[in-house]
Amino acid sequence: MLAATRRGKIKEILMKKKSVKVSELCEMFQVSDETIRRDLEELEKEGLIERNYGGGVLKKNVIVPPLLFRMEENIEEKEKIANKALDEIKEGMSIFLDAGSTTYQVARAINFKGIKNITVITNGLNIAAELASNTDISLLVTGGNLKNVNYSLVGPDTVEYVRRYNVDTAFLAAAGVSAEKGFTTSDIFEAEVKRSMLSSAKTAIVVVDSSKFGKDAMVSFCNIKDVDKVITSGDQNLDVIEDLKSYVNIVLV
Repeated sequence: MLAATRRGKIKEILMKKKSVKVSELCEMFQVSDETIRRDLEELEKEGLIERNYGGGVLKKNVIVPPLLFRMEENIEEKEKIANKALDEIKEGMSIFLDAGSTTYQVARAINFKGIKNITVITNGLNIAAELASNTDISLLVTGGNLKNVNYSLVGPDTVEYVRRYNVDTAFLAAAGVSAEKGFTTSDIFEAEVKRSMLSSAKTAIVVVDSSKFGKDAMVSFCNIKDVDKVITSGDQNLDVIEDLKSYVNIVLV
């Protein structure tokens, strides 16, 4: 297991139990106490915990945006999905990167793989921060109102900005995928931004981890047949994914 994945899981435990013990984490992850202590040192540097002799406790004054934990959930799966998404990006292309934890991994993969000479338009501030120092790409960030919980820019200004452009491919995140409700998200304003990206792109690709299949969030932003491709994995809900293959092109990684 990657260190980042293990630390993400430790964060999830901290959010639920408010404290962790080194001995319990060693047994859970089958690693040495030295490894766990290094993990806790990193979490302490992030300002998330206070360490004690036997482990660590979540700081009482810590307010952690939900996206931080979504970014760590199913991270190995999201990284595989992001790496596969790079097959769809060619030099000279323009792309939308919708705000989301899996699309954030696409941004990280772009940096890691050294993708050059592309234009990226995003409404995700965390995605913009990830790509900000990359001088090999042209980065455009939408305006709009900031949703603090997931660092996304939304609202009429965002939609108007997106509609100015005609791009090659839109990479979209989703909170739920089902045949009945299509692709869904938890926020009506985010749904409007996603629709504007869909209408302004020649090709639409949804990047979504397999835990989202068979689930419906509050707002539908498009039907299952409205996108060109879905990139996911078969780690979870494989039966649902197989059923949806008759409606849309699904690429499993």
